[in-house]
Amino acid sequence: MITLREISADNFEECLCLSVAEDQKKHVASNAYSLAEAYVLRQEGRYVPLPYAIYADGKMVGFALAIFQPADEQDPEDDETVFYLARMMIDHRYQGRGYGRQAMLQLLEIMKAFQDGSAEAVVLSCSQDNIAARNLYTSLGFADSGYLDEDGDAYYRLELK
Repeated sequence: MITLREISADNFEECLCLSVAEDQKKHVASNAYSLAEAYVLRQEGRYVPLPYAIYADGKMVGFALAIFQPADEQDPEDDETVFYLARMMIDHRYQGRGYGRQAMLQLLEIMKAFQDGSAEAVVLSCSQDNIAARNLYTSLGFADSGYLDEDGDAYYRLELK
């Protein structure tokens, strides 16, 4: 059974030990970078980072970072409130067991029930050659938006409302 637990002083070091396979590292930032990003975003106060450890039967097997991004009335390109799925990784030792899918389903429920605000959608970017991730996201209802980021990654979107 998969459970999500917030990253805390009790589990962040274990999270730092997780990694994807060598050939997957081009697709996802390290957990150390992701936790640093979450810290900085929390300090700035505009966004709300939600870093979670993914557990399977009590063992940490992955990490996810969602970021609540309220609309910015000063920026016409940032005109809606969304969750940005910044990271989703399952350690290379535990891949292929359905943990990513189960974790995503739970994370989506957390986003829908988020107490600090309501988002219209979940957005994420994904390497175009990361077939496994693209298949996972589209199977959950995410649609390719047709936009690419500065690295050539495709943006995907799932409406929450």
